[in-house]
Amino acid sequence: MSIARRVFAALAVAALAVTASPTAAGAVEEPAGVLRLTVTGPDGAPAQGTVTVVAADSSYDVSLLQLDESGQLSVALPGNDYKIAVSPAYGDPDQPDDALRQWVPGRTSWSRAGTVRVSAGGTTDVAERLLAPSSSTVRARDAVTGAPVGGVCVFVDARRNPCGDTEVTVPPLVPGPQEVRVYTADGSHLPRYATVTVAADGSGAAVVDLTPAARVVSRVVDAATGAPVAGTCVTVAPAGTGELPGNPGRYCSDATGAVRLDQLAAGSWNLFARPGSPYGAQWVGATGGTGDAKQARVVTLRAGQTVTVPPIRLDRAGVVTGTVTSAATGKPATSGAVTLAPETGDFPQWGAQLDAQGRYRIDWLGPYGWPLLFTTADNATQWSGGFALRGKAEPVTVRAGATTVYNLALRRGVLVSGRLVDPEGRPVVADLTVRNARTREVVGRTSDRDGEYALRVLGPQPVTVAWLWTPPFVRYAGWYDGAARPADATEVTLPGSGSLRLDVEVDRFPAG
Repeated sequence: MSIARRVFAALAVAALAVTASPTAAGAVEEPAGVLRLTVTGPDGAPAQGTVTVVAADSSYDVSLLQLDESGQLSVALPGNDYKIAVSPAYGDPDQPDDALRQWVPGRTSWSRAGTVRVSAGGTTDVAERLLAPSSSTVRARDAVTGAPVGGVCVFVDARRNPCGDTEVTVPPLVPGPQEVRVYTADGSHLPRYATVTVAADGSGAAVVDLTPAARVVSRVVDAATGAPVAGTCVTVAPAGTGELPGNPGRYCSDATGAVRLDQLAAGSWNLFARPGSPYGAQWVGATGGTGDAKQARVVTLRAGQTVTVPPIRLDRAGVVTGTVTSAATGKPATSGAVTLAPETGDFPQWGAQLDAQGRYRIDWLGPYGWPLLFTTADNATQWSGGFALRGKAEPVTVRAGATTVYNLALRRGVLVSGRLVDPEGRPVVADLTVRNARTREVVGRTSDRDGEYALRVLGPQPVTVAWLWTPPFVRYAGWYDGAARPADATEVTLPGSGSLRLDVEVDRFPAG
C-alpha cells in the first residue's frame, strides 16, 4: 500500500470515530455487528475507491472508508438496516469518482438503493460488482412551442459538461436513472434538472422540455444629469416581498448604461439596483428610486418575453450608522448584522455586520426611507422601530451626502425552545424557520445543537414553524406539527413575553 493510501486509510478510520453518528447526537451506543464488503469492477477484478454506509433511518452514517487492494473492507456498525454507496476509482486509487457512485445492489440513487441488515454481534457479507459506465443522449424541446432547442448543454460535474447542437452526448455514467442539469449555452431557456435513463448498451436517450427564459432590458442613468452609469448591478425579487437573493446580482450595466437581465422566470418582479460609489442603491420605482419594496415598480413577465423598463435613475448615496444594544441589559449587541432583508450566510450581502462595540455602518443606500432588519444572537430578529414585520417598520431616512444616525435598543422577545427528534424519538440536527402565519415573513431562524434548539422571536404573533433535515444523501422538509405541506402546518400563537416550549418531531417527507 502506498504512503498516500495508508494516510487516506488512517483518515478514514479517524472519520469513522468522528462522524459515525452526526444524525443521532447523544444517542446511546448500540451493540455492534460487522459489515464485510467485497467490490469488484465491471471486469471482475478487485475494485478501488471509497465507501459510504448510511443507516436506512438516517440515524447513523460513516464515510471515507477505502477499499483495500483486494477490493474489500470490514467495518463495525450498530445493528440496523443500511444503504451502501461505492465511489469507484478507475484511475488514481486516491481519487474516487463520485459521479460514478453506485448504491448496492447496482442502483444509482439513495431512493432506489436496497438495504442490508447488520445484526448486533453478527457478521454480514455483501458482494457488489460495479456496472460498466455507459453514455446516453439528450435532446431539448421548447416547452411552449415544442420546437427543438439548439445549443444544449448537460452538466454532470466540473469535468463532465458537454454541449451540442440539438443533441448532446452525456458522458458515461452508471446505468439507470441519473439526474443531470440541462441548460442552453446562450441562456435562451431556463435550466432544469432532468432524469436521464442510462442504458447499459449506450442506447439511453431523453427529451427534456425547457421553458423559454424571459428578459428585462433597461438603462442606468444619473437622475440629475441623465448621463449613463456603468457598473450598476440589478437583480429581481418577488414583487412586494422585499426578499433579496443570496448575492448582489450578476447583471450589471455597461459603459453606455445598458443592462440586460437574462434567465428570468415568468411572474411578477421588483428590480433592485446596487451601483458603486457615489450612487446609492434603490428599489426601482415608477419614476425614481425608493427604499420601500412595496412602492417599487412591478414588472410582469411571460415565458420568453423581453420587457423594456424605463431608465433606472440613480441618486447619490448617503450613510446610515448607529449602535445596537440590548434593551434588557443596555449592553452592545456584538454579534449580528443590520440588513435590508433576511439573510442566511455568514457575511451579509445586503447590509453590514456589527463590530465589537455594537456599531454598524452602511454607506451605499440611496436617499430614501429604508426599513432595516436587525439580527443578533441574543435578541429577537426585528425591524427598525422594534417591530416583527417589515410592514410595520419605522423607515430610516437616508440623505444624499449626509450621515444618518439610527440607534436601536433591541427587544429580547419570547424564548422559544425545545427538542428536535426523528420519528423514533432520537435527537437530530435540523434547521428551523419561523414565519408569521399571516404574511409568511421569516421572523426567526435557527439550527439546533445536539437535538436541542433555542431562539428568540417577537410576540405576540401567530407563527408556523418549518424544519429542514438533511442527513447524508437525502433532504427532508416539513412543518410543525407533522405536516408535509405549509397549508397543513399547525399555527402556534406566541405570547407577548416569557417563553414557549415547542418540541418538534421531523419526519421523512421528501424536500421539494
